[in-house]
Amino acid sequence: MQSGLLLLQSVASSALRSGRGTSSCAAVAAAGRRQWSENIRPGKPGAALFIAAAGTIATGVAAATGASSSSLAMCSNISSNDEKCHEAMTAKTSVPSSTSMTAAASTATTATTKIKSIDLPDDTSNHHSIMPFPESSLKYDTYDGVTVDLTTIATTNTQNQQFTDADTFGTMLTHALSIWTTEQRKGIWLKIPTSHSHLVAPATLRGFDFQHAETGYCVLTKWLPQNSESRLPNGPTHQVGVGALVVHPRTGKMLAVQERTGPAAKHKLWKMPTGLTDPGEDVAEAAVRELKEETGLDCVFDRIICIRQAHGGLFGRSDMFFVCLCKLSPECEERIRVGGEVELQPQEEEILKADWIEMKDYAEQLLWQQSPLYKVMNEAMFRAARSGLSMSSSGDETADCSENNDDDCIEESHGFVARNLPVGFRPGNNTIYISSKL
Repeated sequence: MQSGLLLLQSVASSALRSGRGTSSCAAVAAAGRRQWSENIRPGKPGAALFIAAAGTIATGVAAATGASSSSLAMCSNISSNDEKCHEAMTAKTSVPSSTSMTAAASTATTATTKIKSIDLPDDTSNHHSIMPFPESSLKYDTYDGVTVDLTTIATTNTQNQQFTDADTFGTMLTHALSIWTTEQRKGIWLKIPTSHSHLVAPATLRGFDFQHAETGYCVLTKWLPQNSESRLPNGPTHQVGVGALVVHPRTGKMLAVQERTGPAAKHKLWKMPTGLTDPGEDVAEAAVRELKEETGLDCVFDRIICIRQAHGGLFGRSDMFFVCLCKLSPECEERIRVGGEVELQPQEEEILKADWIEMKDYAEQLLWQQSPLYKVMNEAMFRAARSGLSMSSSGDETADCSENNDDDCIEESHGFVARNLPVGFRPGNNTIYISSKL
């Protein structure tokens, strides 16, 4: 099929260069009819694709001759209307300009250039004119890679019909891989929605392998260069967890929970509220959300106290755990200041108990005492907690204990505070966590 379409392009280009506008569409139609009868049959894989691509070329040539809209419509289906297209073209007496022919040829053989972005190559205009996948489903990157996002196609009923048959999709994918190899592309990414999971098999038969999967879709990749090993990144390697330390502003006790299930529940362990970040969620946001979900408290993020990294977790993933110091919201603190209290509302599905407990009692739990790692983590937490209480009571967050001989003075603990700032060279903001001492 590819060679047949290349022949059509050659015939069209020759006709345009010679200025034979009145016979160019007919020439393309005749070449298309020969390829149809000799190589392509209705019902064979790629037949519909051949008609669509050849029709695009013929229509482009017709446009170069200044044909009317009705003539262009005739030329869009060369399998049955090539004679009508020829009649419409021969009835045309004016000779097209070289400019109009060049523009038409360009329309028929190039794809729409994507908007420039730092994450996209400067020029994607060399997209192959007979690429089987629609341009809207393709994304080019600055590493000479291509992503085929079938989730964009699956939402369109008309285009979706092309992907109901695994064999047809396999043929289209083979053709696309041939084009990308010629273009010296490298990494190919294929995003397949769950509704089209039957397309995974033909993809793996053509050398694709799983990169990662999420609810609703999976991603497969293939490295095209034969003379080098794949440099495509692995799938997600880490999960990100948060723990939130909150200290009661009047009693100095820390907020702790006991879980209903899990390893901590087996030991009836008091622990700080913890959880995993959601996709697209900052660490600071996750800490505040987990506090609200597990205890019902409204809090604000203050700083990251420390970070623990672990390996060998669920399905071999590593774990980044951020211990965050948070404070009660101003409304909650004001309620406590005037003699009131804040109600704890344990999450019924996950949390057995929630309470304010002495930090000393928390640290002396047997499981913590048996762990050098958690002893150091708890010490860092308590320094941050005492520092926070000291600064709140003094009202001076810049106090320096090095100039104070009071034995009860607690030096301010270090940590990482959050700043949400515009990226600048792409839309949106990112959060940077920097030392509170900088």
